[in-house]
Amino acid sequence: MRTKSLNYKIMVAFGIVILLFAVITYTLLIESFHNYYYEDIYRVLEDNDSKNKVITNVDEFIYNEDDNRSIEYLYWVRLKEQIVRKTGKHSSNLSQDIIRQIEHQINIQVKPSKRYIIEIDGRKMFYVITRHPLDRRNIRKGSLYKVALRWEPVDNILQKQLFNQLGVGLVIAMLAMLAVFFFLSSYITRPLIQLTNNVKRISKRKFDKPIVINRKDEIGFLANTIEDMRKELLSYDEEQKLKLHSISHELKTPIMVVQSYIDAMKKGLYPKGTQEASLNIIEEECNRLQKLVLDLLYIQRLDYYDSEIKNKDKINLKEVIQEVINNLVFKIEDISVNLNLDNIIIIGDYNQLKIVIENLMSNQIRYAHSTITITLKKENKHIYLEFYNDGEPLENNDEIFNMFKKGKKGQSGLGLYIVKRLLTINNGSIKAFNDNDGVYFLITWNI
Repeated sequence: MRTKSLNYKIMVAFGIVILLFAVITYTLLIESFHNYYYEDIYRVLEDNDSKNKVITNVDEFIYNEDDNRSIEYLYWVRLKEQIVRKTGKHSSNLSQDIIRQIEHQINIQVKPSKRYIIEIDGRKMFYVITRHPLDRRNIRKGSLYKVALRWEPVDNILQKQLFNQLGVGLVIAMLAMLAVFFFLSSYITRPLIQLTNNVKRISKRKFDKPIVINRKDEIGFLANTIEDMRKELLSYDEEQKLKLHSISHELKTPIMVVQSYIDAMKKGLYPKGTQEASLNIIEEECNRLQKLVLDLLYIQRLDYYDSEIKNKDKINLKEVIQEVINNLVFKIEDISVNLNLDNIIIIGDYNQLKIVIENLMSNQIRYAHSTITITLKKENKHIYLEFYNDGEPLENNDEIFNMFKKGKKGQSGLGLYIVKRLLTINNGSIKAFNDNDGVYFLITWNI
């Protein structure tokens, strides 16, 4: 609804702009026509051939003028300080007020020729006053003032037709511009409205409908970006649903075991034969449940690590590995651990990398028969950390890093998932593969 309202406002604003443009253009064109029309009238009134012409005989000059019925000529002669009107071939119908106004303008005119315009009863009269010097041989010496005047035509049909045609042309142009604008507006706003509806569906967690707008402009780019966002949200939503389902399943198992053992012991029954053995099972399941909850809480924190400020420092990987092995010395009494470690410094989060190595070592101890080998080295522009154990081969190499994917001796199926997530945060990668003599986990950092 807001998009339609905005579209309507844009159309109204554009229509007003076009209307103002048409009015201004029409006004300027009319003014230009008037200026050209007036200039043409004055050009006819101005006798360019007789300008600055010295008059030797006043009467002969007056009576030899061209007989142009569309132009009326009036003459005055200035002798000393007085001006005297001279009569030409034709009499004038001008009122005495106009005659006196012209005489006043003759008295104050400085330039040799000047244009004038006055309006009488709604009709314009154009006239030009031109001063001609008299011949010095003339005893009277002075100036002759020639007034050429012309009235605006009473019948201005041609001018009205021109203005009407101009107005019609501007209206047609304005309608054409509005039609083009409406087309462009529809072309632009239709996909925007479609995108708005799709985004509303996404906001309501409805990710099933793909966003398809086949355009190669900025709107198409925006649609593709929103479609990528929809896919990411759909994947995240499915992952969260799967995670919730798996979590509920994993939590249910130890809770049911504990509950069933407690119910049996209340009835005086000991599922493991003795009270102590049964309580040990309950303790193991509680510990398993506690570890599962802690791992789940830690995974929840991983979702925010990328957006948080990371405490990355220079870390000696060799020292971290040795520290973890020292902490697990009581769990590896029957396993031979071989270390081939170089002093390698990387940039990362100490606590996160320590958890990576702890989880991998726990996995190695759980599956190794007798030997674990850890190798840390630098080759070319890569750092390699390799864990090897002589245990049974992996069944699904690519799936062991997924959440709740457990091996035969796995506990929660979260350890290797946490390893991969933490390595991604610390710019590392991991893969697992089988060899003839055991299983390898290879971590790689690019320098």
